[in-house]
Amino acid sequence: MNEQEINLFIERNVSNFSVNSTGWDELIRKLLHEFAIAGWNREHRVFGKEKFGELRCYTYSEDETLNNELKKIKDKYSELSVKTCEICGSEGKLRTIGSWQTTLCLNHFLEQQPVIEIDSSQNIRKNSKTILNIKNIIKAEIEDDLQKLWLYTHQEEEIYFSWQEPNYYLLLKTIPISIFPKDRQSEISMLFQSLNDCEICGHKAVYQRNCLRCHQEPWNDLGYFTEDYGDKSNYIKECQMDIFIDEDDYEKYFKYDQSFETSPDHQILFSSNDLREYEKLLF
Repeated sequence: MNEQEINLFIERNVSNFSVNSTGWDELIRKLLHEFAIAGWNREHRVFGKEKFGELRCYTYSEDETLNNELKKIKDKYSELSVKTCEICGSEGKLRTIGSWQTTLCLNHFLEQQPVIEIDSSQNIRKNSKTILNIKNIIKAEIEDDLQKLWLYTHQEEEIYFSWQEPNYYLLLKTIPISIFPKDRQSEISMLFQSLNDCEICGHKAVYQRNCLRCHQEPWNDLGYFTEDYGDKSNYIKECQMDIFIDEDDYEKYFKYDQSFETSPDHQILFSSNDLREYEKLLF
């Protein structure tokens, strides 16, 4: 077997992989190369696809030894795929957009899940494109937990928003309360009137024992808090370090969020030494 034969095998099979873009091309080529080296019959085609944001390859050999080797190769490249942007091939993460999963770098994630913007004329915009004007909304509906929002216009157009989008709560606060169902108006108003400061992320965003900004639960003296952390400062410090490390890019994404006021007296409790020791425990 020579390199030219392997390359011909790769080129014949790359197009058999049904993926969303070209970011995984190099991974697929390397996978096929390892298949050829492992002893896969190059006359047989290899198929694969993207599923739940991960590269899947579908092959089987009756040779048990070869089949075990192929499984190791497939598992290797499945693991690499959820760290590789499907669009550009740079470092990516498994992310959720709406109800589907995909692996993207932060820039391409922002293109797929853009930040909600509200300009001075009350235009709601995404990716610098106006979706609708707040003055044209005739009806608004909201899920029981206030985390999903549907807006309707005179043209009977339905537009959906989620708490997973930066500035969601800014939008919710900006929409006239009168266009919500009467039985929900008091609850929505109460949300913004009863927010408290979060000692972890430093935003006035705590609502019903949960921070709407960092999604951490404020300290209390009961249960696992005292058992696991001893005192309040230890708990806040660890939560703050988690936010700083932020493996999922959540803070990078939500830096655009203007839904909540910052707390003027907020304190960062961890030092650079604390962070280094904490990273050793995690990684």
